Amino acid sequence: MRNKWIQLLKGQIALWLAGKHTEPQKWIFSSVENREFNYNSKYLFLYVKEHFPQIEPYYVVNDEKKRRELEETYGACFIETKSVRGMCQACRAGVWFTSAGLPVYAFGSGKHHTIVNLWHGVPLKKIALAEEHASRFQRLYFKKIFSENYTCILTTSETLVPIMAESFGVDENKIKVWGQPRNDAILNGRTEDRKLPDRLSNLPDYKKAVLYAPTYREYGKTRLFPFPDMDQERLERWLKENRTLLCIRTHIEEKEETRPYTGKWVVDIGTDVVEDITEYLPAFDALITDYSSVYIDYLLLDRPIIFLPYDKEQYLKARGMNFSYDTVTPGAKPDSLENFLLELYHALYGAKDPYQQKRREVNSKINQVTEPCAEFICRQIYDIAGVGER
Repeated sequence: MRNKWIQLLKGQIALWLAGKHTEPQKWIFSSVENREFNYNSKYLFLYVKEHFPQIEPYYVVNDEKKRRELEETYGACFIETKSVRGMCQACRAGVWFTSAGLPVYAFGSGKHHTIVNLWHGVPLKKIALAEEHASRFQRLYFKKIFSENYTCILTTSETLVPIMAESFGVDENKIKVWGQPRNDAILNGRTEDRKLPDRLSNLPDYKKAVLYAPTYREYGKTRLFPFPDMDQERLERWLKENRTLLCIRTHIEEKEETRPYTGKWVVDIGTDVVEDITEYLPAFDALITDYSSVYIDYLLLDRPIIFLPYDKEQYLKARGMNFSYDTVTPGAKPDSLENFLLELYHALYGAKDPYQQKRREVNSKINQVTEPCAEFICRQIYDIAGVGER
């Protein structure tokens, strides 16, 4: 908490030093705690860098080692905002994009900046101010630092507008159905790109690849295969016989939970292997999850999804949902290993897809943006920030 107040004080000083004379052609991007190069911020930053030469894009990464590594790949367009000097550099930029948090924390940052919250997913679960356990102080802090300063917040469907408005404490007219830049790789037609991350080496000669991406639980460890008849040898034998590669992606804090299952046909694809899984989704023939909104992005591929909500009642009580779970999860929900393997076989090799129509209905409801959106978003911000003619 002390560090947060120190950063807030530094931010206020930087905001005051920068004054109201910001430069609209300078755009700052940031993501989780100003340390991650991921989510929508990453993909829009790379798009701007390639397609908008008159814009000066900078990305905030406060970890010096990671910042240097990124500079080796993308050039000297990464900055830090731990120091007042770095914060001043960010505060002089006229436009801020974020997927989580802000480049600089200060009261009144929205007065002279265009601040765009790209967010990082579809709010199936309660988020931000909609979370019931948030304290009165947390709500006040959120409103003063975030809500009152946002220029606009992006989402993917008109259905989500009132949910996003309530979650972030803003008027509905600030919620824009402009899409998620990270999904452009899928929407650009790369659905046949079956390339897995290069860091996954020595893989078997597989025919099908499946991603298993369960949600992190704050109240306890995730049970990866929550079946009363779970048999590790049987699972491995089935994967081998059906030449199916199973890639497990858990939260970084649950990496150890994956180890007992890894082997030739089961591999770890956690955040230490690939930071953002979105661009690799087309490599998978099916998805397994429980409550993770990654399946919403995966719906764009129109491929089978299997759900394992073994602790649904407990999870929904702890987090809450913005939708009825069963109505927005179009896929089989097996409760035994036998049924799981049967459903997985049908998903990968079955002649009929009994959940396809339901998937398409959910997709049309939540993924309203069906064309690449990065160019459109940039043009809108061009006008809002008053950058001038492109």
